[in-house]
Amino acid sequence: MSHSKQAAPAAHLQAPGRRHLLISALGLVGGSSLLALTGCGGAFASEASVRFINATVDDTQADFYLGSTQEVSKLSNGGAVTSWRTVDAESTQFALYNGGGSSAQLTETRALEEDTYTSVLAYGSLANSLRFRFFAESNASADSGKVKVRLFHAAENLGGLDLYITNTTSLSGLSPTATVTAYGELSDFSTVTSGTYRIRITTKNDQSNVLFDYTTQISLSSTSVHTLVVVPRANGSYPNVSALQEKGDSALLANVLA
Repeated sequence: MSHSKQAAPAAHLQAPGRRHLLISALGLVGGSSLLALTGCGGAFASEASVRFINATVDDTQADFYLGSTQEVSKLSNGGAVTSWRTVDAESTQFALYNGGGSSAQLTETRALEEDTYTSVLAYGSLANSLRFRFFAESNASADSGKVKVRLFHAAENLGGLDLYITNTTSLSGLSPTATVTAYGELSDFSTVTSGTYRIRITTKNDQSNVLFDYTTQISLSSTSVHTLVVVPRANGSYPNVSALQEKGDSALLANVLA
């Protein structure tokens, strides 16, 4: 069964945790002003890799189980992401518990194929239903010099959203990189040139209403693929963003807005 049991600290560089996995040019290479997202690969027969994200409203800390095995203990909400976990490739029940709780709040059976990567997002609230979203990380790489990016809306208190990946101060005259019209929606992939960018999210069709701003520049590497998940913060109405690099690293992008 699983070979990793301790949750990784949130908002730090997360490297894949599979056994015998060679990693080349991986990651979210962070400095005081630069956070980089790059790619990786690898496989090990009869096993699969999973990572977990806590985007729930109510579970300030969450436990995740696969079958009867606790994979993650007390993962903070607000978009914290674990490192990769190596598990048996089989059909298994995923379960979400409030941290330290004895009763599952949410369960779903999911088949995992060998040598695959899956990001497992828990989101929603007890009042409006908790949900899992499984991101199967099997998308084709972007072309050389390009990056593929999509947006998932996991903040139930917000309406439609526009994503801007830019290196400009003003958004005036710019078209959104991606758009989601409602909570629970996943956008199609958009393609941008690889490079260093500022990430902003606004209310749909209203550039003046900025809801998320990540002024620390983020470097998106050639051929990489990313899912940006808009998640509710533990406190306040503005969201955070969990940045998930396909088959690679993750980062919790903290909103600079109050």
